[in-house]
Amino acid sequence: MNKIEIIPEISDCYDLFKKLEFDLKRYSKNNHSYELIDCLLTLNSIPEWISKSDKISEGLKGLAEGKIYIMKGHENFVFDESTIDSDIDQQLRFIRLFCNHAKHKSESGQIPRIISRYGATLPMTLPAKLYNLIALGTKEIDAEFLIHNVYSFWKDKLDKEKTNDNCYNK
Repeated sequence: MNKIEIIPEISDCYDLFKKLEFDLKRYSKNNHSYELIDCLLTLNSIPEWISKSDKISEGLKGLAEGKIYIMKGHENFVFDESTIDSDIDQQLRFIRLFCNHAKHKSESGQIPRIISRYGATLPMTLPAKLYNLIALGTKEIDAEFLIHNVYSFWKDKLDKEKTNDNCYNK
């Protein structure tokens, strides 16, 4: 008989990644900014959970530790919003910046804001979808693009880890 999990257990990075997938599905259904924040908070935690896992190879742990170092801005922290569309390190820095600094009320343009816009695609579907954008100074980034790009980055790494059977299911 299959065990029905009413309250899922989150005990390792794979479980946390399942939570991220749950967050992403919830966000894609309604594009509510609260769900977006849940996605960002979980994405911020993924590299630390990977680096501390006993189910992960040293290679992936090292990559995660390197990304944490970049996210924390050690040595010459440079946040360049002009490359955030294409640079995973800038996307990871943004996520950490948002999670750790946006909680402080400030009128500074350096603190990211979530703004919403209505939009539609062609062929047009009604009702039109509300899109969240992340505003960094004068730059606006599609929130869904950003979270799915960082999700895909970590998913690829964790899928390869499972495929290579590197310490998985110890």
